[in-house]
Amino acid sequence: MNVVMVGFMGSGKTAIGRRLAQRLGYRFLDTDHYIESELGRTINDIFAQEGEAYFRQLETALAVRLSRLTNHVISTGGGMVATPGNMELLRQAGTVVFLNADVEEILQRLERDTKRPMLKGHDLRERTTRLLEERMPFYLQSHWVIPTHGKSVNRVAGEIIRKITGGDSE
Repeated sequence: MNVVMVGFMGSGKTAIGRRLAQRLGYRFLDTDHYIESELGRTINDIFAQEGEAYFRQLETALAVRLSRLTNHVISTGGGMVATPGNMELLRQAGTVVFLNADVEEILQRLERDTKRPMLKGHDLRERTTRLLEERMPFYLQSHWVIPTHGKSVNRVAGEIIRKITGGDSE
């Protein structure tokens, strides 16, 4: 079984995903880091040189391969779900968990982040709000929605474990 983490950038997918993988004894895969490693380039470079559409094609190609994995926690890029067909591919790859972070927490986490190509050259609050609204219908197609506001990484990981196992694990 795999657990696929989706949510907006800055929602905690990587930190929570790593902790969840550790607690489950699973391997961890971050799709953005995987793509960077595979191409030997940063996401920023890919966006700057080939554009967003090319990057989204790379994400979809990776999403197709994710169902071949077992016992992984997979952290996806924030916009991966918005490409037509990707949410279905992610649901085939495993149990999809949407980390529903509070907008104010997201803004606080992203205000000094210069590595997010989708935010470059935009008003942070306006761009974040708009992208979140656009992506929410896709995020809500997840198997589980986990609100993260004011919760520690360990607490969220424990909630996910309880959801996916149907038991108590904290």
